[in-house]
Amino acid sequence: MLITLIRTDAHGRNRLVTITDRQLFLFSEHAFTVVSETGRERVYSFDRRSDLDAALRKAITDRTRRGYRVLYSYFRANEYPGLRPVLKKAAVS
Repeated sequence: MLITLIRTDAHGRNRLVTITDRQLFLFSEHAFTVVSETGRERVYSFDRRSDLDAALRKAITDRTRRGYRVLYSYFRANEYPGLRPVLKKAAVS
């Protein structure tokens, strides 16, 4: 999974955030990474898939409330079906 969010700040600069599950985490089965444009990287790990899904939904919803829109998203087949409607609402047209 790869999701790129974008927003334009007050100075007209584009701000990007990338959310991905590409990085495996050693100490738990489920994890995702959020990388900001400044290079700050946060790894969130969970023992249950349901906790991962809820945290992903919250991360995306929180950012869309702050003005971010979905620039790009990629999922493997049948991966994260519950996120697709959330992303569609916040997509850049």
